[in-house]
Amino acid sequence: MKQKKAVVMGGSFNPPTIAHEQLLKAAVEAIGADYGIFAPASQPYVAKKLKKKERHWVMEDRLRLEMLHAICAGDPRLRVDESEMQADCRTFETMCLIQEKLPDVKLFFLMGMDKLYVVPRWYEIEAFVERFDFLVVQRGQPPLEKVLEGNDFLRAHRDAFHTFQAPEGLSEISSSALRSGLRAKDNSVRAWLRPEVWSILEKNGYYGLGDCIDEFREDYRFLSNFYPSVIRYQGLTYQNAEAAFQAQKCLDPEVQVQFCEMIPAKAKGIGRRVPLRADWEAVKLTVMLDVVRAKFTQNPDLAGRLLETGDKVLMEGNKWGDTFWGMDLRSRRGENHLGKILMQVRAELLEAMEK
Repeated sequence: MKQKKAVVMGGSFNPPTIAHEQLLKAAVEAIGADYGIFAPASQPYVAKKLKKKERHWVMEDRLRLEMLHAICAGDPRLRVDESEMQADCRTFETMCLIQEKLPDVKLFFLMGMDKLYVVPRWYEIEAFVERFDFLVVQRGQPPLEKVLEGNDFLRAHRDAFHTFQAPEGLSEISSSALRSGLRAKDNSVRAWLRPEVWSILEKNGYYGLGDCIDEFREDYRFLSNFYPSVIRYQGLTYQNAEAAFQAQKCLDPEVQVQFCEMIPAKAKGIGRRVPLRADWEAVKLTVMLDVVRAKFTQNPDLAGRLLETGDKVLMEGNKWGDTFWGMDLRSRRGENHLGKILMQVRAELLEAMEK
């Protein structure tokens, strides 16, 4: 019986384009494979690859998976494997995990000709070429044989390398160029995406997602609740938004008044120990919105600085693991509720100016 074959394509897929899809399909057809497998990289790896100014473009795992599954839905040969995403492992380990799921399938790892020179330095490369083959995509470069002959390791393992010609018209498509186009609301990049993928990106706010302020420090420290700003809220006057917010965790006026002169760090610490009101989880987002709105409407200089941020995405990036109010800069995960509230207040201020 003929042995089944599968081509594995690794990558960030941040986001996946029609170039990814067409290249994997072409690879499958080139060797008569039974499957083409997308193996998305882990979120930390994706974050490491992006430049600092693009950190807010590190798409969540669930979003990248949703887009890849949308692509695969149109072709029964295509699959998604989450091994590398879940384990944050290296290519050899990823291939081994996939092989465990497909024990009777011969696996080929898809790669570009321009990456061949680093293959001899890969982790467990000797074990890799014993178990798996490479399928190298060629785009008008020197013939594979010439490249292999130029390296002792590649030449010694010639039988593990195979090649095919890349489909035409894909060279101009890249995820980085796509992100630039989406950021600028350039509709021409829509042709680089499956309609289903475009819809997912649009639904999740990635169309027109401009520059980002992802840390409330230095010039943007005023966005932090720790920034000194006198706020009158619920009949009391506080010295900063953090104290005003923490005071609302309890309903005892005598306790609330103690927060009025507190510095932010102390208010946050005391706020963890006050008798918590029963409805706090249900009302805390509304309270934060009210406090942030009071901060900027009662301090015109701060309102002006908030408006000067234009249409930039505001994100409370942090390294202390807050994934509710902000985004953990290490894991690139977070709901960023404070950032969303700041952008809502900014929109309200702009609307009030235009009336």
